[in-house]
Amino acid sequence: MKLRIFYLTSRGRLRHTNEDALLLPGRVVSGLSMDAPAGEEFTGEPPALFAVADGMGGLPCGEVASRLTLEYLKDRKITSPEDIQRELAKAKEFLDTYVERESRCRGMGTAVAGVSLTDRGALVFNVGDCRVYLRRDRLLRLTEDHTEAYELFRRGAIGEEDLREHPLRNLLTSALMGGYPDELLIYTRPVDVREGDLLLLCSDGLWGEMSLKEMEDCTSLREEETAGCLFGKAYRGGSDNISFILIRVLGG
Repeated sequence: MKLRIFYLTSRGRLRHTNEDALLLPGRVVSGLSMDAPAGEEFTGEPPALFAVADGMGGLPCGEVASRLTLEYLKDRKITSPEDIQRELAKAKEFLDTYVERESRCRGMGTAVAGVSLTDRGALVFNVGDCRVYLRRDRLLRLTEDHTEAYELFRRGAIGEEDLREHPLRNLLTSALMGGYPDELLIYTRPVDVREGDLLLLCSDGLWGEMSLKEMEDCTSLREEETAGCLFGKAYRGGSDNISFILIRVLGG
């Protein structure tokens, strides 16, 4: 498997801390604010797991929840939807165990979205409002938000673009939370992946700051230019942490 990867995690223009985290093959990137996207090549055997986690602001230890969730997932082999369901449920238990020791973090939570690239294609998943997109001929959202606003969208009451600014867009209906026995809603989707495809994983600090047309325009560029374009447009508002991973599929 050959991939070209660009990634970034930033506190944004207005936040003082960064509660997001990234999972790249074999490592977690957290606790920092990058000034520009970084790029690298990846060559290895499938499966290769990537994810973006967005710690929940306004609650304690959001940066801990995002980091621990990805630390748990880092060494997991995910090759089926059943693997996703099982490992995310165990990641939630991992958070539960942590808050038993660190009571100050009770109620901490995170959204997460990811993709496992296997020898049969890709498995996409999310909990909360982080997203995965596929760019082939056009940009296609592969995930479904777990928010009150998305429920309105599902019923046809609002449109796709309304999801960015609707007052209920930040009210999550599912998240990985430590210390609460909430039912975990997990969206999974198998996806055919071809050589030349571009995958975009991101937190809402990215997709919430630009129109679908702007995202389409950015992802039509070469990978390095796409990464710079996305960061630049998201940073204009910069009201939230900004995190993304771009994955260009170069070959099997």
